[in-house]
Parts: sequence; structure tokens; C-alpha cells
Amino acid sequence: MRDLCRPFVLIVVLASLYSIPAAAQKVNQPPPSVAAQSAGERPGVPPQSAWTCPVAQPIKGNFTTYSGERCIYHMLGGQFYGKTKPERCYATEAEAIQDGCRRSKR
Repeated sequence: MRDLCRPFVLIVVLASLYSIPAAAQKVNQPPPSVAAQSAGERPGVPPQSAWTCPVAQPIKGNFTTYSGERCIYHMLGGQFYGKTKPERCYATEAEAIQDGCRRSKR
């Protein structure tokens, strides 16, 4: 019986994460990174959780690099995207570059 409940629980969790009314409310609001740039603040936004960025800012910026570089950003689909804990999240590559990051080589 317990195994039969797992798909239902997964569906409920996914439905709560991707609710359409919440997404519809965000359509009329500019992403936080756009608002921050217009105010002259640093581009990007903080991560949504330890491993994820908000949907509107999927590019992961990582400042703790062993190579001595200031920042490396990772694009969705990149080799290390899933293994990267973001310290800053960006909507565009231009935002990441403006914040002093370079693109990951892999």
C-alpha cells in the first residue's frame, strides 16, 4: 500500500511547486535582477535554495573557485551545472559577466 501512495505524493509536491496561479502572478512583475540593476545594485539574485536558482534566473554563479578567479558561471545543460552550489543567480550571461564572472569551460 505504501508504494501505491508514492506517485500521488510526488504529484502533489510537483503541483505545489509549479502552481499556475503563482506563475501567472509573476508575469506582470519584472525579475528581481532587473529591478536591482535599475537601482544601481549588484546584478543577479541570491539562490532559491542551497542547490537551485529561481526559474527566472537559471544561471549559477560560483565565487569559491580554487583557481583564484573571482567567479565562474554555469549554464543549464553544462557539465557541472548540477554539481554547482550557486552563490548568485543570473537571468542572462550579460548579468553574470557584469558581476565579474566568466563562463565555465565545460
